[in-house]
Amino acid sequence: MPAPARTTDPVFIALPDGVPPFLAWPTDNQTLFTDPARFIARTRVNPDYGRPGFTRDCGRRFHRGLDIAPVHVEPDGRLHRVVFSDCARGTEIPSDEPGWIPRDRLYAVADGVVAERHDDASTSTLGRHLILRHRWPGTTAHFYSLYAHLEASVVAEGTPVTAGQVIGAMGMTSSSADARTWMAIAPHLHLEFFDEQGRSFDPERFLRALLVQPG
Repeated sequence: MPAPARTTDPVFIALPDGVPPFLAWPTDNQTLFTDPARFIARTRVNPDYGRPGFTRDCGRRFHRGLDIAPVHVEPDGRLHRVVFSDCARGTEIPSDEPGWIPRDRLYAVADGVVAERHDDASTSTLGRHLILRHRWPGTTAHFYSLYAHLEASVVAEGTPVTAGQVIGAMGMTSSSADARTWMAIAPHLHLEFFDEQGRSFDPERFLRALLVQPG
């Protein structure tokens, strides 16, 4: 069964009540609670670059995902031209920034099934991506996790996955050349969560509330 189409409403819905922590970490980066500045991707100018909500284009563009920074990276040996916005002054600042190649693995956040696997990076701004379907604990209702910009996926559509299972590798794929440039200077996994009606949850709050922490 394919995933429902995601709504385009620039809002997040509330998490269900009474759900205990049950999620596994989606990447090798496990610093959300100890060092959130290392967990969420950022640029030199915009520390909120990877956060969900109105965090792009000086608060004019809604970002539905959470961009998780890699912990394993290699320099790509290149400078990438980007244009930063000075929101306070309303000016733009061209800059040449060093690029990075992410090497993190990606993991299923919960037991479920691969609802969709998109392999043609040239036909989606999400690049190569996966959508997993999961069941809320103790219910028959489902939610979905979306992993975008993958370098590779290693699970087939329609197959079951277990929490913590490797499902792919972080990458920088997208049909948008501009998006690929920004990902070169701030590589990340773009992660989303949505319900059976395609309504989005705030992915940062989702992880903070439902990740299982050791101890």
